[in-house]
Amino acid sequence: MTADGIRLLAREPGDVVAMCQGRPVRAREFLAQVAGVAGSLPGGGPVINICEDRYHFLVGFAAALSRGLTTLLPPNPLDETLRALSHTWAGSCVLTDGKARSLDVPSVDFDASVTAPPVNPAVAGPTLAAVAFTSGTTGSSAPQAKSWKSLADSTLVNLRYYYPRTPEPVVVVSTVPPQHMYGFETTILSALRGQVTMHDGRPFYPANVAAALGEVRGPCVLVSTPVHLRALVASGLDFPGLARVLSATAPLDAALAAGIESAFRCEVTEIYGCTEVGSMAWRRPATAPGWHFFDGLQAHYRDGATEVTAEHLQAPVRLPDALEFAADGTFRLVGRDSDIVKIAGKRTSLAEVTRLIMAIPGVDDAVVFRVPDATEDTRLAALVVARTMDSAAIRSALRLGLDPVFVPRPVHVVQALPRSPTGKLQLDAVLRMFAEVAAVQPSAR
Repeated sequence: MTADGIRLLAREPGDVVAMCQGRPVRAREFLAQVAGVAGSLPGGGPVINICEDRYHFLVGFAAALSRGLTTLLPPNPLDETLRALSHTWAGSCVLTDGKARSLDVPSVDFDASVTAPPVNPAVAGPTLAAVAFTSGTTGSSAPQAKSWKSLADSTLVNLRYYYPRTPEPVVVVSTVPPQHMYGFETTILSALRGQVTMHDGRPFYPANVAAALGEVRGPCVLVSTPVHLRALVASGLDFPGLARVLSATAPLDAALAAGIESAFRCEVTEIYGCTEVGSMAWRRPATAPGWHFFDGLQAHYRDGATEVTAEHLQAPVRLPDALEFAADGTFRLVGRDSDIVKIAGKRTSLAEVTRLIMAIPGVDDAVVFRVPDATEDTRLAALVVARTMDSAAIRSALRLGLDPVFVPRPVHVVQALPRSPTGKLQLDAVLRMFAEVAAVQPSAR
């Protein structure tokens, strides 16, 4: 930090910022590429960064910030989403490293070959560095503004919980896109503000993940999601031992966490956060269910909801989840207020019913939701991925541990759920699939 602002890169010139195609990129080379890309940006408004290569995204974000430009983190790369953002945010342009797309919006092709003398500028703390968007799991996405100071300050806190202390800098490999707040914090901001080397890939299939991890020399941390980690464990591949695995975006049950720790021979740290706040709490689900808030974050129960405060937050933030605190200061997630279901005078949550379905042997994935326009006051339905079970068998197994009034009807068995790259399920995508499947499986009740 300087009297005039906060340095773009908190690294020394010889530090390795990223590994690109197996080659180390040091800070001086990175800053030269940042300066080159910065010169290609029009500067009339925000930059919608849809670069798929993680290093390209990092350079693009840093280039925009060095110009005082805001980066928009789109909730998805769909054409209609990009058009809507371009229409809403005047003067914006799309930064892309993909194939040419007819978006009908101003765009800039990423070109890392254009460089300029490296400069590590000081950026004013109040600069609007990024706008993230909520996932839309319960409705439409909402923008969340992030100043450069709030991002820099929160990253210093987050780094204490993301990565173990090791003699050498940690290399982070991630399956999560950098446009998602979780991926943005753990890879992009960590590379800029911490002694972390970012791997440029975003491996998807288990063999790709194993190959990416095999490229790393020294301590390595894998950043992923429960859905992806479940697939990695189920693959039976021999993965290298890691320094740590980070998981977020959905609850990680104890059995899966134990399986991950066995597969990667390290601890699994689960991160709790939301787009409005960012990362805020951690736990080791293989050994204890309770969550611990990061240092500096405080929770207050007010007007029927939990609010959190921290120095890097401009104002108290009301959490979308209901929290239940224990005497030792830890807490558990009860679920989102919108998840609570009341039927026949009884209460449960959509998350709890989903958890019970996921615990049935043979079930690989599931989602439970309210039936839209149900004739009854409330009726639940479920989409389930199961290799060896039909809907009747799933419902029978569920009745063994769930009050019959909460057993979903219908239960539809599908090949896969419409999850986003981060494993999230948007309500509108789930309801579209439900309508399509219900048309061909009318007897699943």
